[in-house]
Amino acid sequence: MRGIPPDASLLRVSEAAELAGLSTRAIYRAIERGELRAARLCSRLRIPRAAFDEWIERSTVRPAEPPATPPPPPMPAGSFRALLARREERPS
Repeated sequence: MRGIPPDASLLRVSEAAELAGLSTRAIYRAIERGELRAARLCSRLRIPRAAFDEWIERSTVRPAEPPATPPPPPMPAGSFRALLARREERPS
């Protein structure tokens, strides 16, 4: 990294790109889409560090919820022999 001060309150687009590991074009697109807040100061875009950190936090991928498995069907009451006998009594 080029030496971005950790306490910098405003980032240049190139600094934000370097911190995020993205291209400057990707940062400009995020600003255009309204995902990343930026300010125009003297015709230069500057990104508040807090806005950059919030953008990163909002973009964090969360683990997916495991799919719900249906409960097993209830076991019929009675002994195994009784179940077999009932099964044999049914007409085919």
